[in-house]
Amino acid sequence: MTRFLRLWKDGAGAAVDGSVHVSMNDYLVRGFRDVPRVAMAGLRFRRAWPETEGALGLWFATTGDGRRQISVSVWREPADLQRFVRSPGHRRVVRDFRDAGVLLNTTWTAERFDRRLIWRQAEDRLTGRLADVPHH
Repeated sequence: MTRFLRLWKDGAGAAVDGSVHVSMNDYLVRGFRDVPRVAMAGLRFRRAWPETEGALGLWFATTGDGRRQISVSVWREPADLQRFVRSPGHRRVVRDFRDAGVLLNTTWTAERFDRRLIWRQAEDRLTGRLADVPHH
């Protein structure tokens, strides 16, 4: 069974009643020499997360060898995620690491902002328990 080392960070958004939007990036770094650079970029996003508009929270996760870098972000609504994706910092990271690995992304709606529920849903996707979701 795949084990994930994960760190949670609260976002700027206040808790919401009802459904939330979840985005998961599963990035497989091609070479070990790029693992520290990719991890540092992810940790910079994590550090700034409390100021990210519409973000309710974020997991930064990895597997034992560090080549698989994962983010699971929870948003009030899809428009909040889209604003973040269009931000200069995010666009720069996408450009800088375009050739360093293979990215698989998936989004879904969680019934409520429940960290335990959402991580279980993420693990189902990351480990292949959901057949229609690509994973590394």
